[in-house]
Amino acid sequence: MTRPQTTSTQHKPATDDEAAFKRLLRRAEKLPLKHRLRLLDALRSGTVLERGDGIRFAIESLPEYKRVRRHKSANKPLETWIASFGPNDIFFDIGANTGSLSLLAAHAHQGRVRIVAFEPASDSFGALVRNVLINDLGRTVTPLQVALFDETGIRPFHRSSLGAGSALHAVGEAIDYARRPFAPAAVEHVLAFRLDDLVRTFALPSPTRLKLDVDGAELKVLGGAREVLTATRCDVFTELVEAGPGDPHPAEIIRFLHELGYVQVELVEHSPPGTYPRILDALFVSRSRTSHHARGRKS
Repeated sequence: MTRPQTTSTQHKPATDDEAAFKRLLRRAEKLPLKHRLRLLDALRSGTVLERGDGIRFAIESLPEYKRVRRHKSANKPLETWIASFGPNDIFFDIGANTGSLSLLAAHAHQGRVRIVAFEPASDSFGALVRNVLINDLGRTVTPLQVALFDETGIRPFHRSSLGAGSALHAVGEAIDYARRPFAPAAVEHVLAFRLDDLVRTFALPSPTRLKLDVDGAELKVLGGAREVLTATRCDVFTELVEAGPGDPHPAEIIRFLHELGYVQVELVEHSPPGTYPRILDALFVSRSRTSHHARGRKS
């Protein structure tokens, strides 16, 4: 909810800071290129933001800063799920962005959970790697600049915007989460893999926990992971987006996982009733694990 504006003099320091920033920017623009680059390097070395949980982020852009500082109450079900991981779990963070959830899992479990973080966007992937290294988690978290998809090859990656921390991009076709065409801000080409092919080709361990946040491409990713999902029976925590009344996309995801032997055990809605797009988080587990999950929720 937007807070009402006031005329309090508390706004004055921010105005003064903004004016000082603009003066500094004008001076920096007059510097020779070499000195501007030195200034950028000096600023980057000092832009580390530490959250209250002790996780650090190497910030190089305003979108990254906003992503870290954004209120995270909507992530509580996901964080509770991550806290439930056991020793020797293998967590695949698909759509890792700058790595917030991968870092949370690594930090919470102190190296006892192996994590593979997938992020195809070049700028967000760079931030992900920086954040892994600055937290000394390179032995626990493996970042991969790979787009998981329903086919393997080099594919166009349509960017809705540029900058680390940005989202709502699309692999293959410029189609958004509501299955509508959009005009990309830029296009880069990325290595796309079916998860089944990736695990088989590089002898990756199969996941026991899988998080999916891919802006409407969930069925594409799941379609390329049929063998992995059937063989390992991992938990699947996915975002579901219902673009409008009657949108079949969430039901198609539920039906696909149901056919593979998974059942939905949790559903959390983040949108007010009757508003669209309707944003939900859903947790699926294999039928053979539903009684175990129920016991775990009671304990």
